[in-house]
Amino acid sequence: MVEPFISRPGKAARNEQRKALAATCNATAIAFLGSSLLQPLVSGHSNLLLVAGALLAFVALQGALHYILFRVED
Repeated sequence: MVEPFISRPGKAARNEQRKALAATCNATAIAFLGSSLLQPLVSGHSNLLLVAGALLAFVALQGALHYILFRVED
């Protein structure tokens, strides 16, 4: 029996995969930032460690997003 040949995804498919991953990074980054800023408003007390961690996660995820989108092919 001959095994089917599975070709590599085309350029458009690779671009769409990269854009989907970048959108996921962006949504996660905004969720971290939003939760760290809204949590103190709702609870009435601020947690500096939570805010700093969320800002760090936001910057890291935005960096990952830009790295992924930089690799999108024209």
